[in-house]
Amino acid sequence: MEANEKLMQTGKLMRIAVIHQAALGDTVLLLPLFRSLRQRFGPCAIQVVTRPNLGQMLQMLGIVEEYASADDRDHSAWFREPDAPEKPNAQPPWTDADLLISAVSTGQDAWAHNAKLAFRGANGLFFFEPRPPADYPAHVTHWHREQLRRAGLDLPDPALPLMRPNPDGAVLIHPGSGGDNKCWPRDRFVALGRSLKRNGILPTFILGEAEQERWGRQAMEELQGEFSWYLHMGLFELAERMSRARLYLGNDSGVTHLAAAMGVPVLALFGPSNDVQWRPIGPGVRVIRAAAPFEGQLENLEEPAVLAEMLAELRKL
Repeated sequence: MEANEKLMQTGKLMRIAVIHQAALGDTVLLLPLFRSLRQRFGPCAIQVVTRPNLGQMLQMLGIVEEYASADDRDHSAWFREPDAPEKPNAQPPWTDADLLISAVSTGQDAWAHNAKLAFRGANGLFFFEPRPPADYPAHVTHWHREQLRRAGLDLPDPALPLMRPNPDGAVLIHPGSGGDNKCWPRDRFVALGRSLKRNGILPTFILGEAEQERWGRQAMEELQGEFSWYLHMGLFELAERMSRARLYLGNDSGVTHLAAAMGVPVLALFGPSNDVQWRPIGPGVRVIRAAAPFEGQLENLEEPAVLAEMLAELRKL
């Protein structure tokens, strides 16, 4: 008898712990897995073990019921082989879950050794690699489920989040990303903002620490003097503001993934990344690239082309 059937008979809520240590974008791409788990097991309590700021955001958005820090000492102790035979180095509270899913272990390493000693439900322990190989032909979220299916945890394809149309919301532009090669040139973002203004649309720029460092004080002050803007705030507040937007445009970044997950219409500028694997997941996502044969080079994506895409999208909304 499967674990969820036993729990249904006893009337207890199934508890699922998912362990993951990555940045914002990769974390947001776990949301389809969470939806699949809820579709598979019905009412359940999901706890994510991750970076505290990401866990707090997911809990405040109602995506998970609980979170724990992946930086806690008890968890860190699992990355070395057990100090004593048949006893894990630590017993984190989340090992009381009925289902334990790890994206931080191969299943054959020190972490897995500790997990197998600490987790009582041996049939409910699963491992998956969070990032697919470069030649994987499908999306990363499919890769997650495919690995778990092979390990014996069969999960359905998840439903997409609902679209949140808001014709009176802000038009948001986020010019940042974790990698310089993923960023469309700054001067083109500024030119795009000015073109939108000439068309009667005042965009709002989302600016973060990365932009402050890369652009310098003078460029930031010039941008802030010309456009509406707000600096990065807490992730929950950022998600809430984006959920009320009319349209979002940004590079291949964690913030872009978050906007898509909020159900906002998203235009995502892609260069070197493989959008088959890494496109944002949402009900209204469109990937924009430079024209062939320069699809992988953001510097060859011209501002008029992006403006045309934005105006066409705004006419639909």
